Amino acid sequence: MTQDLQITPVQRLRQLLTREGHTAAAPIFDSFSARVAEMQGWEVTKLSGSFAKFANLGVPDDLPLTNMSDLVDIAHRINRASDLPLIVDADDAGGNALTVRRTVRELEAVGVAAIEIEDNEIPQCTGHAERRHSLMLSVEEQVGKLRAAVAARRNRETVIVARTFALSELPRAEALERIRAYSDTGAEALMLAELPGGAADLLEVAEATHLPLFVLGLPEDAARDTDFVRHVRLKLQYLPHIPFRMALRAMVEAYDHLRAGGPHNGLQHREADQTTIANLTEVAAQADWQRRYLV
Repeated sequence: MTQDLQITPVQRLRQLLTREGHTAAAPIFDSFSARVAEMQGWEVTKLSGSFAKFANLGVPDDLPLTNMSDLVDIAHRINRASDLPLIVDADDAGGNALTVRRTVRELEAVGVAAIEIEDNEIPQCTGHAERRHSLMLSVEEQVGKLRAAVAARRNRETVIVARTFALSELPRAEALERIRAYSDTGAEALMLAELPGGAADLLEVAEATHLPLFVLGLPEDAARDTDFVRHVRLKLQYLPHIPFRMALRAMVEAYDHLRAGGPHNGLQHREADQTTIANLTEVAAQADWQRRYLV
C-alpha cells in the first residue's frame, strides 16, 4: 500500500481517530511483519510488548529481562521498514513520572505515533490475574505518570493512551472511578486490555469517560455493529496475535522437516511464491528511496 509521505504517520493515525467507525490494527511483532502488513493494505500497526520480546529478543514477558532501550530499538527498526502509524505498548516504561518522561521522548524520537502507559507494575505476569492484582499502581501514581507522559511530548500530535486492566482486576465501581481519573490527565485515548464482561463493559466505560476507546478482545459481532461502535466511541480494535502463532508453527514444522532429512521441495506448496517476495522487497525499496531522496 503506497503511503502519502507528505503526511506523517502520527497525522495519519489522528485522521483514523476522527473518521466514522473503527479501524483494526495489524498485530505485528517485528520489522518484517510490519512490512508485510503495509504491503497487504493495513492502515495502522500495534506492537505488543510481550510478542516483541518473544520475536526480537527471545525472552518471556513475565521476567524483568528487557528495558526501555530494547523497546526503543525494536520500534526504530519497525519504523525504518514501514511508514504505517505504530502504536507501542510501553510496558517497560515502569518506574515513575521521570522514567515515563524519558520513555515518551525516546519513542517519539524513533517515530512512534501512539504510546500506551499502563497501570501495572513491571514485571507483569501475563495470564496470571491473581498475581497481577497486587501489582496495580495506585490511582494517584498512574495519574501522575499519565500527566508526565502528556507533558513530555515534543510533538503535540503524539497520542498518549491510558492503558488499564482495571475492569478485570478491581470491583466495577473502583475500576470506573480509575477510568474517570485517567480521563482527566490529558491522555487522548483509553485502552482496555481486558473485557471480562464482553461488549457490555464498553457501555459502562463509555458513560465513565469522554475518551475514544482502543479495545482488545471485543466480540466480532459487536465490532460489526456500527451503531454500537459509534455509541461507545470505539476507534481502534486490537486483534489476536494469529500471525505470530502461525509463523511460529510454520518455522517449527519447516525446521523439523529439514532436520529429519525431508526433501527440500517437500514444503514448496506452503512457501511464499516469488511474486510475493518480489513485491515485498520492491515495496520496501521504493519506500526507502522516497523517504531518503524524494521528500
